[in-house]
Amino acid sequence: MKALRIITSLTIGLAAGLAAGYLTAPRSGRKTRKMLSTEMDNQMKSLEKNMNHKLSDAKKEYDKQLHKLADSSKAALHRVKEMASSN
Repeated sequence: MKALRIITSLTIGLAAGLAAGYLTAPRSGRKTRKMLSTEMDNQMKSLEKNMNHKLSDAKKEYDKQLHKLADSSKAALHRVKEMASSN
């Protein structure tokens, strides 16, 4: 979650900085809007790529922990069965 907040904050800061820079640049309104639109599209694609990567990492970690928990549960169940059968 901390990484998500950092990425979101950086993206918002970058977008605000780009918007301020483009709006104060000596260009026509049409060119400025086109540049803003293009840059925002690029930033959204970059953000989507980063988020997909983070989501993929989270899914892998979830699966890893799930398998670890399942293995631990099976081992505990086996020990309980052994204890029950020895009595």
